[in-house]
Amino acid sequence: MARIRTIKPEFPQSESMGNVSRDARLCFVMLWTIADDSGRLRGNSRMLASLLFPYDDDAPGLIGGWLEELEREGCIARYMVDGAAYVEIAKWLSHQKIDKPTPSKLPSIDEGSRILANPRESSPLDMDQGPKDQGRELDLGPVAPSALVGSPAGDADAKPAQVVDLKSHRIPCPAVELVEVFHAECPTLPRVMSLNDTRRKHLTARWREVDADSKFKDQADGVELFRAFFQRVNASDFLSGRNGKWQSCNFDWLFLPTNFLKVWEGNYDNDRRAAK
Repeated sequence: MARIRTIKPEFPQSESMGNVSRDARLCFVMLWTIADDSGRLRGNSRMLASLLFPYDDDAPGLIGGWLEELEREGCIARYMVDGAAYVEIAKWLSHQKIDKPTPSKLPSIDEGSRILANPRESSPLDMDQGPKDQGRELDLGPVAPSALVGSPAGDADAKPAQVVDLKSHRIPCPAVELVEVFHAECPTLPRVMSLNDTRRKHLTARWREVDADSKFKDQADGVELFRAFFQRVNASDFLSGRNGKWQSCNFDWLFLPTNFLKVWEGNYDNDRRAAK
């Protein structure tokens, strides 16, 4: 339920607000209107875009970036509990004076559930983990992430992975939204119950690698590419576990560097596996 909130006169002069974009400032204030009396709200990005910016067609593709700005500046904290995303307004009672507050019905944040901003980049050379039939040479496709071109460890003719300069990434990774898309498109795989630091680092690394190759127009463009990736996972009888041969595929496995590249290039597509 939306609530009437107040804005202090000194809000525009806040140093933290000076460090974020104008759209992020507006988003921050709009979040207050749907936060409960403890400063908590549900954090599904598509839901937030529809509630806060119903007349802006570009909001679904941009709101993830605004939330990233606010989190980096310490204005909000994002976290996941039982696979659902939430937001908590930092220093809530310094922004709002709540008379007769209603106890929150939303779970509180803890360090295990928090989604960390600005994670350390995970290495594209992390150890591969997965089924035994992964050792064959890759058939590189035209849309393969250029940051990971090369064969995985174990191939006789493997070449070292070619690592692109990931510092040139342009579009922030909407981690929460990507987890939501994973849940929607891969219903047979285990749900992500907590988007911890390690998962966030791997997800962000893969996002930057694909962006470096595909040059996302905006976050929505990147999300749709990853939606297609998850749809490919779900369509694979092997990865989805439908053929009963291997049932250990999960979010963590998919975002290890070599595993991600193999799935991206279709090595686990049904027609490819039938031809083996």
